[in-house]
Amino acid sequence: MTKPAYVILPNGKRLDYEIRSSKRYKNLRLKLTAHHGLLVTAPPELALQRISEIVTGKRDWLLSQLEQFDKIKHFLGEQPVEKPQAFDLPALGESWLVEYKETRSKKVSARTDKPGRVIVYGKINDVKNCLAALRRWLARHAKESLVPQLEALSNKTGLKFSKVGIKNQRTRWGSCSARNIISLNSKLLFLPKELVQYILIHELCHTLEHNHSSRFWTLVRQYEPDMDVLHSRMRDTWKLIPIWAQPIKPGREGL
Repeated sequence: MTKPAYVILPNGKRLDYEIRSSKRYKNLRLKLTAHHGLLVTAPPELALQRISEIVTGKRDWLLSQLEQFDKIKHFLGEQPVEKPQAFDLPALGESWLVEYKETRSKKVSARTDKPGRVIVYGKINDVKNCLAALRRWLARHAKESLVPQLEALSNKTGLKFSKVGIKNQRTRWGSCSARNIISLNSKLLFLPKELVQYILIHELCHTLEHNHSSRFWTLVRQYEPDMDVLHSRMRDTWKLIPIWAQPIKPGREGL
């Protein structure tokens, strides 16, 4: 059973959402999608007033995500879809050119031809599949580069994780499960290096504190003294992501 509620966003608009009670969760969970809106799942003992306070505290984040969804919808519905000819990956200090090559293959794939050049080949007149192939390439490249960075930080801090995976999520830069399995967003490669490191430290700290309590933030600050500045900068990072890198269908892409 769900309960309706709403929050007023910083731009003055009202966002309706539903509250679902679940014994499976010890903490509040917000899930925002372009297709289904905002769903808030809370433990049964959490009061409605407290839920409202927490959601209100997320207003800036909610607005930024909704603006991102609007950008995607505008792109898909009104703008011609273009295949990128080049892109930068600030997290790695890399610039890449994209070459498209028609082959007899019915499917579309992407591979690294040489440092700085990606070849997309197959039925390249299918723009949608070309973009999907590039996103798969991005996930592979993120795995090759982000996993070693995470391992190095883990060894440096002593914060241990069990496994790591790469996904192309719309609303999360990373996550850490109760079993200390860390998931990282492939689009982190479009962020500056210092923000990527902040996200990696953030997720590693969740291996000890699976929440956002004061203890958690104290732990993050221990390893990243500039936490407040970096956390503030993360609010507008979606603007750094090229539209082709966003997953088109609901759900997740990745490895």
